[in-house]
Amino acid sequence: MSGRLTTPRRFAWLPWVGRPIDLLSSLALVLVLLGMAAYSLTVGSYPMSLAQAWAQLLGGEQLASAQGNVLWELRLPRILLAILGGAAMALAGLLMQSLTRNPLAAPGLVGVEAGASVTMLLILVIWPSALPLQLYPLAALVGGLAVAVFVVGLSWRRGIAPLRLILVGVGLTAMLGAVADLLITYGNIDRVESALMWLGGSLHRGGWGQVQSLTLWLLIAGLPLLFCHRQLNLLQLGEGVALSRGLNVPWVMGLLLLCSVMLTAAAVANVGVMTFVGLVAPHLARQLCGDRHGALIPLSALFGALLVLLGDTLGRALFPPLQLPAGLVVAIIGAPYLLVLLARQRNR
Repeated sequence: MSGRLTTPRRFAWLPWVGRPIDLLSSLALVLVLLGMAAYSLTVGSYPMSLAQAWAQLLGGEQLASAQGNVLWELRLPRILLAILGGAAMALAGLLMQSLTRNPLAAPGLVGVEAGASVTMLLILVIWPSALPLQLYPLAALVGGLAVAVFVVGLSWRRGIAPLRLILVGVGLTAMLGAVADLLITYGNIDRVESALMWLGGSLHRGGWGQVQSLTLWLLIAGLPLLFCHRQLNLLQLGEGVALSRGLNVPWVMGLLLLCSVMLTAAAVANVGVMTFVGLVAPHLARQLCGDRHGALIPLSALFGALLVLLGDTLGRALFPPLQLPAGLVVAIIGAPYLLVLLARQRNR
């Protein structure tokens, strides 16, 4: 077996399997992420110094109630939601790229994003009073999961066929996209405007409820991935090699696909559509560690968190009090990288 996949047996159970440089890279990304989070606390239409924000967080100084409300009820949950949502989308994208062995696969490949988007559009544009605001993420989650199950069911043939999965997912996503365009074109203009803000990946409605929901889904579908690096490494070598090593390929692929679907649906339901995060973050991580999933999984999550937090911070800081959706800013950042990636793939 290739040396890059070789791991001492006594360390095979560890969730982190990487070189010292991978650990240093992760620590550097964590420091950058903390610095960006600290800066994000101070920017927006309501200015606040870092010293004031720090004093409020520590509880050592009584600030004006307006500052306390802005920090604890608006900015802090928004920052945490950006970090959690970015990590979830990045992990979902990494799983989809690894399972299909397609470097350009995105987390919405099986129709999760389209299903969640159409569900939210139906609620926001057609029946805005059908559900309370607190249940919107749950409705989007159910819609995304339902579409993903339908796509997987149509593409299943004695296991998950990656090519059939891609084709069915693209076809159903196109159909749901037409439904979304129909709702946007003929819906009430005020309701459509609110829906488009969500579809752009805006975190302006982020609250502690969404943070708790996304944290729960990351614990259920994201944390176990740290222990699945060996299985993902074997799948990268092909199904034949994985079977020869004793891996139950259909079950493993099914469970990992389910994790990707749950992470994508939870992220879209809580932070909106941010396709580029799941596409770009794993590739940024591969520049540091290659295809070794022991290091690739945590590095991808960190890059995803950093991308969404950067997009949301820039969206609030560039033209206050106007707030640009984080998804729009991330797309502006990610699109040039996608073009470079396509050019590199063509020249190989």
